[in-house]
Amino acid sequence: MKKKCVNFIDLNNDRSEKIKYTYADFSMYFHKGRFSSYPNFTMKSHWHDDFEFIVPLSGRLTYNVNGQLVTFGEGEGIFVNSRRLHSGFTEDLTECEYYVLLFHPAALCSAKQFEQMFVQPAITGSQDYIHLKNSVPWQAEIIDLVHKIAKKSESETAPLTALGSLYLIWGEVSEHIDLSSKAVQENEQLSALKAMLSFIHEHYSEKIMLADIAEAGYVSKRGCGGLFLKYLYKTPIEYLNDYRLQKSIELMKSTDMTILEICLACGFSGASYYSEIFRKNFGKSPTEYRRSFF
Repeated sequence: MKKKCVNFIDLNNDRSEKIKYTYADFSMYFHKGRFSSYPNFTMKSHWHDDFEFIVPLSGRLTYNVNGQLVTFGEGEGIFVNSRRLHSGFTEDLTECEYYVLLFHPAALCSAKQFEQMFVQPAITGSQDYIHLKNSVPWQAEIIDLVHKIAKKSESETAPLTALGSLYLIWGEVSEHIDLSSKAVQENEQLSALKAMLSFIHEHYSEKIMLADIAEAGYVSKRGCGGLFLKYLYKTPIEYLNDYRLQKSIELMKSTDMTILEICLACGFSGASYYSEIFRKNFGKSPTEYRRSFF
């Protein structure tokens, strides 16, 4: 039988996403996706330099942007600012089909003046995201432009349509985004959190204690726990286990390793604990889950 398609975000060690642009010449990515392609309908925490727009076509999803939760569905969308830590999931494992548009700030910087007036102030500003709604005219225009890119995606002039739409979209964003300065404390907190996530990403297969994670961010164990709860709504150990589970699913899909070998390779102390945590998160044993790929 045919394997199911499972989507995994390709990340660098610092948790930034490796973007494979649809149009490399102006650093833009466009895709139609389904949240069922992510393990447990959950897109793991990551960040990137690119601006991101998500527009659902059906269903509803929740985005966590720098610790702020926003839920939206068909007729809505979200803009996520550059370098903001974000993740997404759907409630009760329900499907959500969506368009995603990403483009690097450099795509808008054909002139130095554009960068200085319209791009850098938005990136360094305090607004992490904008919840786009059809009831707000300028936001509805952005949603329509994302759909326009999709409609033209198979035509010969698709790159021209996409590039033109980027400037129109950013014209609306730059006119309405909050440009007040971002708090220094919050920047420091997010830098510490990213450092700790990077440590987990690099060392998940090893024995890791809470003190090790805290040390990576130069914070106390209490401060470490506080940052994870504030921005990710889970403890550091819960996040570590979630990441190990995601890596174990990747190995199930891409290798012939046994469940025990996968368990140990991903940093779990034993098969019994791994199976317990796996069933708690996915509602079935690792063996049962693996069979569902075929």
